[in-house]
Amino acid sequence: MKRILSLLIVLLTAFCFFAQAQNNTISGSIKDSATGRPLVGVSVFLNGSSKGTVTKADGSFVLGGIPNGRYEFIVSAIGYETFLREFSSHSLPLVFNLRLGEKASELQAVTVEPYLKDGWEKFGKFFIENFIGTTPNASDCKLENRKSLRFHYYPKSKRLHVTALDPLIIENKALGYELEYRLESFDYDYESHIVSYYGYPFFREMTADNDGQQQRWEQSRERAYLGSLMHFMRSLYNGHLQQDGFIVEHEIQVPNIEKARVKAIYTPNVTKNDSIPIDTLHHYWEVLREPDYYTQKIRSFEGLLTLKPDQTRSLFFTGDCTVIFGNGRLGIAYTESAIELMTGHPVIVEENGGYYPPNEILTKGNWSQTEKMANLVPRDFGMYGNEIKLIPPSHPDLMP
Repeated sequence: MKRILSLLIVLLTAFCFFAQAQNNTISGSIKDSATGRPLVGVSVFLNGSSKGTVTKADGSFVLGGIPNGRYEFIVSAIGYETFLREFSSHSLPLVFNLRLGEKASELQAVTVEPYLKDGWEKFGKFFIENFIGTTPNASDCKLENRKSLRFHYYPKSKRLHVTALDPLIIENKALGYELEYRLESFDYDYESHIVSYYGYPFFREMTADNDGQQQRWEQSRERAYLGSLMHFMRSLYNGHLQQDGFIVEHEIQVPNIEKARVKAIYTPNVTKNDSIPIDTLHHYWEVLREPDYYTQKIRSFEGLLTLKPDQTRSLFFTGDCTVIFGNGRLGIAYTESAIELMTGHPVIVEENGGYYPPNEILTKGNWSQTEKMANLVPRDFGMYGNEIKLIPPSHPDLMP
């Protein structure tokens, strides 16, 4: 009887794991919208992750093992329009039977918006420094197909705009990834000095020459992850900022107590001034010209994240949110970064470290240098039960 019970438990457990694996999938087929023929070799992947596949001879695909969180599902083929659909792992499994339309040819694009023939000579170095980066990892990165880039400069608005005909292929020998990046837009505003770009990266792990190289890659990936914006967002989501070694300073609105007191006892042109000394009146007039609230910066995690009724987590703050990170025991120097909400609207933070909308956050300080292609790890990094084990911060003066 005990053997039968044990066997049932094993079978039930196996069934549960199988069912979960079946549920964490996206499947479907890809065809040409004009001819209806199946498209083979089409890239199907999760934006910013290492989870991807290609379509078979009949245009079908199955993408499994999707970790928890919110992602963008991307379907991309050279010569065709890119398909994008946001989804949450809670909505899995999903089925997409798609028909892709052809993209406008390069000749048509040039007719609408001509590009600079000598763009790489003029702006190539600037693009590499602001897209791939200038960190030590960047020296071990190589852009394989720079000829796909198209540079556009607009003198009136003083803006540089860069696009790419094909996915950019970046070999990152520092972290052991081949990065396939579908660049949608890269912009630099010469007035504000703000660089912004967006696209759809897909990570493929490179094959190491030996065990030592693989180990070095794994250590380098952990170093790139620690203190990154993705690490910060994951820690924020899970409420682990302090134990993960992050220190946060952000602005809050503090009521002007003195102004509230004066308004309660004195109203200009209404309250009689006969019994009020002149120096007191002057004080009242000065206080009433002050704002109702003062902006004060505090070192606290409180108030940054709000749990909404639908269980999503919303990040909101005013001004800049300063983030300090370092770990002396791991030899990671303390650095200071900051983020700003571009339009002043909240962003949704996900379990996997993603946030939406992605173009709402402007990075400053250290993150403005490190949040480039050379230092990126895939969104599914550490999402398979092998989370990074952090050593508590060792500097007592930097504890919140």
